[in-house]
Amino acid sequence: MTKTLVEKILSGKQAKIKVTNTTEVAIIIQDSPIPLSATCTASACERKINGGGSSSSSTSGSGSSSGNSDTKSHVWIVIAACGAFILLLILCGFTCSYCLTASIERQQTEDVEAELRQFTSQTASKLEFSHVSCYADTGQLLSMEYLLSSKSKCILHKVSGSASRGQVLGLLGPSGSGKTTLLNALAAVENGLSQFTGELLLDDKRLTNGYRRIAAYVQQDDSLYSTLTVRECISYSAQLRLCATLSDKVKNAMVDRVIAELNLSHIANSRIGSAGGNSGQRGVSGGERRRVSIGMELVISPRILILDEPTSGLDSSSAHSVVQLLKDLAGHGRIVILSIHQPSARSFLLLDKIMLLGKGKLLYSGGPAESKKYFQDLGFKCPKHENIADFILDIASDSRNIPMIRCHMKQEPTEPAKVSSRSCTHLQNIPPQLAIDSPMAQSETLPLMEEDLSLDTPRVNNLLASPVESARFEEPRTDELPAPLPAAVAETRMDAIGIAMKTPSHSILIEIRVLFVRTAQNILRHRSLLVLHIALSLSLALFGGLIFNHVTNDLAGFQNRMGAFYFILTFFGFASMSSMDLFISERPIFLRETGAMYYGAFSYFLAKATLDTLLLRILPASLFASIFYWIMGLQASTARFLLFSLTLVLFNVAAGAICLLVGVLSRRVGSANLVATVVLLVMLLFGGFLLNSQTMPTSVCWLKHLSVFSYAFEILMTNELKGLILKFDAPGYPAVPVYGEVYLKTLGMDYANRYYDVVALALIAVSLQVLAFLFLTLQVPLHRDIAEHDEDDDLSSPHEEVEV
Repeated sequence: MTKTLVEKILSGKQAKIKVTNTTEVAIIIQDSPIPLSATCTASACERKINGGGSSSSSTSGSGSSSGNSDTKSHVWIVIAACGAFILLLILCGFTCSYCLTASIERQQTEDVEAELRQFTSQTASKLEFSHVSCYADTGQLLSMEYLLSSKSKCILHKVSGSASRGQVLGLLGPSGSGKTTLLNALAAVENGLSQFTGELLLDDKRLTNGYRRIAAYVQQDDSLYSTLTVRECISYSAQLRLCATLSDKVKNAMVDRVIAELNLSHIANSRIGSAGGNSGQRGVSGGERRRVSIGMELVISPRILILDEPTSGLDSSSAHSVVQLLKDLAGHGRIVILSIHQPSARSFLLLDKIMLLGKGKLLYSGGPAESKKYFQDLGFKCPKHENIADFILDIASDSRNIPMIRCHMKQEPTEPAKVSSRSCTHLQNIPPQLAIDSPMAQSETLPLMEEDLSLDTPRVNNLLASPVESARFEEPRTDELPAPLPAAVAETRMDAIGIAMKTPSHSILIEIRVLFVRTAQNILRHRSLLVLHIALSLSLALFGGLIFNHVTNDLAGFQNRMGAFYFILTFFGFASMSSMDLFISERPIFLRETGAMYYGAFSYFLAKATLDTLLLRILPASLFASIFYWIMGLQASTARFLLFSLTLVLFNVAAGAICLLVGVLSRRVGSANLVATVVLLVMLLFGGFLLNSQTMPTSVCWLKHLSVFSYAFEILMTNELKGLILKFDAPGYPAVPVYGEVYLKTLGMDYANRYYDVVALALIAVSLQVLAFLFLTLQVPLHRDIAEHDEDDDLSSPHEEVEV
């Protein structure tokens, strides 16, 4: 070593003098980039460079032993604190859940029939809607012309009608006529992109936000978990929506009776599967899936049942079976409203009343059989042997016919046609006081063919024999018609319904508990993702550990450590993209269930995010670290191993939170994959391995503070290189031992930042999860009252019309 190099190394450094004996003095140069010490004997100094001898040992012992002890104590304190906090949360959750369950069970009774009768005692007799309109003011309609225009887009134009207890009301119309929009208004569901106006009354009383607690809305898509059985789907609906004071026996009894009522007993324990068998098991048929969706709503014994195209995608026989089922359900005291597209002739005639829509306007309201004569009187000729439903749909599809039909409707003071006598025969299952008040009982009758009057009598009788139905609906003799329902009794009945609308069915703890069980069951049954995560982590830990086995303390060893650490982070970073599918694939289920008030967004997010974090983020990372660390031959220190494991876990959770947020904001898997890949690649670039942090341009240097790779890479590098002596053995030059801190400074890393980096990773993970939850809550369907109708806004209003 030259004199110049030694002088440069010693310049400005502090020396620590240690007297070994009476004749020797040890001089240790502190803060030196290379291990350097000297021993003076009898005033004669001999300098020696040690690359691992006794002097270096004493140097490292004096300089790093205290640092190692500090590291161990700090790491143990942090890990112990985190473990105690998690354990405390788990204990609090179990304690609260146990106390709540015990309190509920003390209030429950074992008299199943008594509880069923009490739960299903209230009914609703008539749902009326008047001048219901829908105006769109959303981004999907935005254009320069629209932005400069003061006109709003009218999707639904002043539609009025009613549906009575025991009646099936069918909404017909071509695609884009406003059927689903009207059903959303009747179900009190908004998507935040449109505004409803009009009036919605139940038994002459205005509805409140709790209306969805007594009304069920079955949407067009059968969004169900493919891994659950038919019974489990209906059972989870009962557990999440029925009152907590109902005992488990009552809930199970209601589930069993709904299954029997829908003729699903033979497939009760069959898994739903996926439509078309795309996920392996074919599962139940399309018609049976539709019945399961209906059963999940029927389990709460709704007074009103609203369905959006329940026959869509079914063959003629299955479609007719569904309509016949709805006819039977209405016969037991329910109000049934459905939209239907191109029904068969026999399904069409099963409806008690129809409403025909065209371009958001009402074109006909009355009995299905009378619709043919009504439109023939207007000059439309029905071809011989053509289905009446197809005939009137063809009329509504031609926009040129709408003005003339609307003009004719304005001239008529009443509805264009009355309900048929078949509807009156259907009133035999309706309490007399309701039949007296019902407009169907006062309507004209028209003769129909015998086959049109046929009903599945044994099936109806079997349904009436059910204690659930008889409790819900006790019929007096039809030959002894009592006086109309007294006002005080009607008021009491509506007060009871009002209480049902305002009272929450259960607590958030029950929601979380049920959702945890259902989510865990779904993950374990759809185990391919979990098994793949664990298998890849274990195999890669073994394979990577063998490749980097017994890493050396030289320049090549330094390169191998850097490459191994960044490879690990890259693997877990891109493996976390599986979090995106957490909400993308289940978004239809989430929107349907939150819209039906199964649970709140917080309960769903907590269950999904917690199990995803535990099973797919923490578990694989922990298994990987426990194998890879020791096979690679990193520093044999318990504290360093624990910090290494904690870093991988936090990084995996933080990367998963990034992908989770992207998944919540994205509608499609393809776009989510693209966005997540770009985000991870940008973070990878500023992680400290591909680009030196000290040479980054000032304009983009701030991006490294947003990179989870940067924080995790710094922890792994400083945790391993601190106190380690590496030989700088460049080819053609003598090997020079260099402290690991020198390499860290070259990379712009500091050992003192390790706890800051740990906290930064934890904060990023928590912040992104909270942000994902907030964006998820914005997607929850709204439940709002319909705005008051403006009487001055008549049919000639200047609102611009648009197809739905």
